[in-house]
Amino acid sequence: MAAGEGENLGEFSDQTFRSLDILARALHVKNAELQPTLEAIVSTAVSTLSPARDAGLIIVSRGALVPQATTGPPPELLDRLQQQLGDGPCINAARRQAVIRIDDTRHDDRWPDFSAEAAKIGVRSMLCVPLWAHERCLGALSLYAEDVSAFTERHERITSLLATLAALAIAEAQRADQMQTALGNRDVIGQAKGILMERHRITADAAFNYLSRASQAENMKLTALAQHLVETGELLGAPPRGQ
Repeated sequence: MAAGEGENLGEFSDQTFRSLDILARALHVKNAELQPTLEAIVSTAVSTLSPARDAGLIIVSRGALVPQATTGPPPELLDRLQQQLGDGPCINAARRQAVIRIDDTRHDDRWPDFSAEAAKIGVRSMLCVPLWAHERCLGALSLYAEDVSAFTERHERITSLLATLAALAIAEAQRADQMQTALGNRDVIGQAKGILMERHRITADAAFNYLSRASQAENMKLTALAQHLVETGELLGAPPRGQ
């Protein structure tokens, strides 16, 4: 082994294990809720990679890439700008599922409007890494630094490792959110059915059909219509005939 290789390998190993240890904590946020998970990921990225001053996450939501968590003003401002432009390094990293590195925003012409604004607010270099889990594009994790060429190949490798674990954490949090939503929807529909069963002296199946027909008549989601009934006692839509 050449001189210096052992030291570099040791540094990489220490950083890797530290990254794993810190991010493991982010994987176990309370109740696996999505927003706390996202916030834990960006704060972990900044604390793990010393060149990074800030970090941000953009997540795929209903087919669009939406800023969801940041550690400071620059990611928030620049993510909003990318949304307006419809392009930028973070969005590109997510869409292409490719790592993108900017060494100096003052001399990067791939996204001129974005780079000019980034340089204006003191962001000199960036590292954008895609989030991918279970064959799904989830978004991108981006790091922001004040120094030129702040991120090296070693930082790319560690950030890619963080992004892999972060993607798994996000996928789990999204699954938990979906389950909570489904349980909540089932509960409110059950309450609405109970109201109709008592009000009209009908069976559970008849009450569900009642709700379904009212939902179709109002062109309104069944859950929203049930929620309205539970909150106000009013069933929107004309009462189905024969009930």
